[in-house]
Amino acid sequence: MTTVVSAKPRSAASRLREVLASAPLTIPLLMVVVGLAIAVPAFRTGGNIENILYAASILVIPGLAMTLCITMGEFDLSIGSTLTLTGAVACTLIRDGYPSALALLAALLVGAIVGIGNGLIITKLGVTPFIATLATLVIVRGIAQAYTGGQNVQVADPFLKFFAGGRVLGVPFPIVLAIVVIAIFLWVTYRTRFGRWVAAVGSNRDAARLSGLPVDRIRITVYVLIGLAGAVWGIIISSQLQRGSAILGVGFELQAITIVVIGGTSLLGGRASIIGTVLGALLIVTIQNGLNLLNVPPAFQDISVGLLLVGALAIQAIRRRVPVEALDDKR
Repeated sequence: MTTVVSAKPRSAASRLREVLASAPLTIPLLMVVVGLAIAVPAFRTGGNIENILYAASILVIPGLAMTLCITMGEFDLSIGSTLTLTGAVACTLIRDGYPSALALLAALLVGAIVGIGNGLIITKLGVTPFIATLATLVIVRGIAQAYTGGQNVQVADPFLKFFAGGRVLGVPFPIVLAIVVIAIFLWVTYRTRFGRWVAAVGSNRDAARLSGLPVDRIRITVYVLIGLAGAVWGIIISSQLQRGSAILGVGFELQAITIVVIGGTSLLGGRASIIGTVLGALLIVTIQNGLNLLNVPPAFQDISVGLLLVGALAIQAIRRRVPVEALDDKR
């Protein structure tokens, strides 16, 4: 006679920990929103909520591409410079009389080329991602400086302006675009073979290669996606300002990395949190918005973002030492 042993049902606390582990910023974001809504009446207006969603939607697009890169155990420091160059390319071509659609396609192509360059340097030359993308950051920004001659490239183009100021069914276009991109990345990351491959490369690159995965091709593809995301970022920022400039995007790469890390994606690779990245963008933008309403100087806003990054890194370090399973065993 065979005895069937039923699995021990998980406790409610265990299930709650699992949910919060998949979206660790849920409670902090709610606390910040409630606190600011109480402290600053202007925060809870419809226009201000739209401003928060608008700003977060612009930031989350490069953040999602960076999520895949960090899931591989790597990161790209050049995305801010890619924003600069692609925005300058789009605006310069529009100013010179080329069709707007062609100018934007050229900007996307430039972003893809930067991504391919990063991927080839890292995979074929064996340069570490930190050094390779740091060098690309400097090179691409230098190219942008030479391309623009150090001057702002002013444009007044309705097609370009739509990317930041247009609306679809009354909703700002960047928010609509972000929703579409989030849906795509959720599907790619969790439902496709490519998403599983990215996580496998991040978990153990040598094992992934031995199992027959095209590791170099996967890595290059992710860097191309980051280049394209940087180009989209550059197009939207240039659309907002109606100009391209070699000084745009300075430090923006740290914002993209920060929302990924505080969102729960492990710097060691192998685990992605797309929803975490979305919540990370919302949290940072909400804090910055609240501090603006409170008339806090920009320097302290930068400090708050830095403290968030340090706190997220500390939490990741603690989790590596004390896994959730260990906490369950102690119950």
